[in-house]
Amino acid sequence: MNGNNINLMYVEDDVIVNDTITSLLQKLGYTVYNFFNGADAYNYFKDNKIDIVISDIDMPKMNGIELVEKIKKVNTKTPIIFTTAISDEKYLLDSIKLGIDLFMKKPIDCSVLKENVDKVLKPYFLELENEKKEEKIREQAKEILIAKTVSMISHQWRQPLSKIGSITSKIRVYSQMNKLTDEILIANLEKIEKENIYLSSTINKFNNLLEKKDIREFSLKELLKSIIEDEISIEMQNNVFIKSDYDEFKNIFESILKNSYEQFDKNDIENRKIDITTFQDDDFLNIKICDNAGGIDKDILSNVFDLYHSDKSLNGRGLGLYLAKVSLTLLTNGEISLENIESENGKGVCVKIKIPTTYVS
Repeated sequence: MNGNNINLMYVEDDVIVNDTITSLLQKLGYTVYNFFNGADAYNYFKDNKIDIVISDIDMPKMNGIELVEKIKKVNTKTPIIFTTAISDEKYLLDSIKLGIDLFMKKPIDCSVLKENVDKVLKPYFLELENEKKEEKIREQAKEILIAKTVSMISHQWRQPLSKIGSITSKIRVYSQMNKLTDEILIANLEKIEKENIYLSSTINKFNNLLEKKDIREFSLKELLKSIIEDEISIEMQNNVFIKSDYDEFKNIFESILKNSYEQFDKNDIENRKIDITTFQDDDFLNIKICDNAGGIDKDILSNVFDLYHSDKSLNGRGLGLYLAKVSLTLLTNGEISLENIESENGKGVCVKIKIPTTYVS
């Protein structure tokens, strides 16, 4: 493995050993940042890109164990090699618990130094390469979704633009016939304004997809509390935190709940119930949002997330659930599905959301 472009941190309190090994590592092609104690090393590490750390264990100010504990809080994936003397063996158990990648006995055998560094770095860079490939795939998927959304908005705009054209034509005819009264003009302008509001709302939702996201950690429970009403109950295993865009997630849940409320009104449901439950497994945070609003016709159940399906979440013309699905995919590569259910509260719909645990803490 070529040492070029690899940032290596070397920590050793013995000045002669430090200078010797640092010089050797530089000759091998690595960019070396050398320190004589753990405290100085950590202060540099937390603000800079380091690909691998080689550290002594028994050092002043901050020993190697304490240094690695702090490093792991910044980046759990950074490869670590410990250089150990016989006197350091009391630390070996702690080192193993920290997940040290390799131990090298002192005095360091210079002939195998590069071999050991490459051995530790190979899986590290392989994982980085895989992550880059996955990120490229995700970006390509995002581009496809955005292109589909543009197509959808074009489709959604045809009807209101056609209505606006018909209304303006009607106004022109009334004017030419000298029959354009203030009452007729105002009524038709109100119709145009209604269509304009719809057009604005669709473009605003699309802009939200394109805007740079404000990624931060937030409490799912607090987010849900900010939008729920009396008939909604929340049952969570624990208060999980999601690292993503708070406002976008709020829009997703509001869109889902809005569909439940519209079904409540449509089916004249009096005893309204919406239960939100969560549980987490090794791969996903699972969120279930279940109502007793009567369910959805089987003929359209499988199409509610489709590009051109109308789910009545925006003035009877759709966008809500489709954009919720797109947003969830763009934000977390998450999944969303929907099924009819029947419980003690009656028939209804259950929306299932799966968020990869990499976005959950």
